[in-house]
Amino acid sequence: MDTVIYSASPLKAFSGGLFVLGFLFALGGFGAVMAIFNRRDRVITRVGLGCVSIILLLAGVGASIATFRTYTGGQSTALVHVDRKRIVTSNCDNTGNTCTDYVVEASDGSKYYNFNLGQETWDKVEEQACYEFTYYPAQSLFGEYLQQDNPYADQYETTANIAQIRTANCP
Repeated sequence: MDTVIYSASPLKAFSGGLFVLGFLFALGGFGAVMAIFNRRDRVITRVGLGCVSIILLLAGVGASIATFRTYTGGQSTALVHVDRKRIVTSNCDNTGNTCTDYVVEASDGSKYYNFNLGQETWDKVEEQACYEFTYYPAQSLFGEYLQQDNPYADQYETTANIAQIRTANCP
């Protein structure tokens, strides 16, 4: 019997994106309200705040559409062979803070996948073993348009929002 290494409900899988959407809409809405009703500030300040608020709200709408497309696109399951596990450290901001990502590089024979995992889940995954990953393929706003001239676009799968990881027997 296959062992479940990681499992998440759709709400848990999308919780990070939903938090960002809430933040964008709250900040954009608050800025718009302040630009409209705060009469003590100069006009140029209010117009600037209104423009920034509109940009935040438009970013929220774009991210909402991408998140909705990813969710409604449904889950995909891939039986993959884990080629390599990596700890990727990158700069997060200009103050020198670093971020650590736990990445699993895998392939199913025809496509290559990169899965970003939490450290606890990453520790359970073994190199040169097979797993069944159930995930939501990322759907961006302009993904198909930007990839139409790329001859290698069908060799890589962009993964997002992992729903389940199970051990599997290698074919």
